[in-house]
Amino acid sequence: MNFTKNTTVFDKMVFPKKPNYEYVGEYFASKVAESSIKIANPNTGDDIERMNVIISNYIATQQLEKTTRKLTAKRNAYQQKRKCVLEMWKDLQVKEESFRQNFIRFNQFVKENQEKKERAANKIMEQNSLKQERERKMNALLEICEQIKKVKAKMDANIGRYRIYEEFLMEVVDYDSSMQSINDLLKRYDALIEARKELNDIQQRDLNKLEKAKSNLKELISNYTQKIEKITNQIQVLHERYEKAKSNCRKWEQLHKHTKLEVTEMLLNTVAVKEICKKMYLEICHRKRIKPTYIDDTEKQLITIKQAIGEYEIINRRVTEMEEKDLRASIEAKDSYSTIKSQGNK
Repeated sequence: MNFTKNTTVFDKMVFPKKPNYEYVGEYFASKVAESSIKIANPNTGDDIERMNVIISNYIATQQLEKTTRKLTAKRNAYQQKRKCVLEMWKDLQVKEESFRQNFIRFNQFVKENQEKKERAANKIMEQNSLKQERERKMNALLEICEQIKKVKAKMDANIGRYRIYEEFLMEVVDYDSSMQSINDLLKRYDALIEARKELNDIQQRDLNKLEKAKSNLKELISNYTQKIEKITNQIQVLHERYEKAKSNCRKWEQLHKHTKLEVTEMLLNTVAVKEICKKMYLEICHRKRIKPTYIDDTEKQLITIKQAIGEYEIINRRVTEMEEKDLRASIEAKDSYSTIKSQGNK
């Protein structure tokens, strides 16, 4: 078997997206099906009569051996092809891994280049911004320098204009022996200004204290005025309450006097009633001819009087009934007498 030719054929094969071993299995399955068809329909070209069973068995045995040899050859070829395919598959895996590693390195290389590019762009932007900042600072310094020059020129002009004042101060120093130089004069002037400022501060502080005391006095006067008004109102309310209490006191005094008179009258009436009860009790005891035992107990006396009155009522009722009975008897007697008399006249 020519393996070089097969290898060349496999090198030219284009593997689809499915795994290669599936297509290899399909290929060998088709070959096995084709060989089984040939075994089922053998075409040996022999014209031997198969009337004898032994000959038939021999032919079948020969056919079986031939088929077995073909199958063994096919299996060996399959193993060889499988080895070739596995080697190619391993080679493809190695190439795929190498391609993957190369792709990763290339991707990393691209990323590094992109990062370097971005860093370079950022650095350029920083350099440009730094350049602009420095240019702006330089322009600001130039403007400051121009202003300083203008101030210097102005100060030179002022020095020329103030020269007469310097000469005047020199004359003052020469005139006053206590001054040694213009600086002493200026120091004295500053001291006077400071003293004036301190005096103004003291005066302002005193004025503030005076204003504060004045406001406190006003507030105190206002508070005491409110308190006095409140006390005056309370005194007025108390005076009204006093007048009301005084009138109530007069009223209650009159009521007390009237009550006292009524109580005195009631006491006199009570004493009189007690005396009357005592007299009635003694009279009842005298009439009943019993010894009085409740001389000082008014309640018992009243009970005794009540019992006596009840007895007198019973006696009076019985007497009245007897009188009515006698009256009815006399009337009946008169009627009977008149009746008898009238009958006798007839």
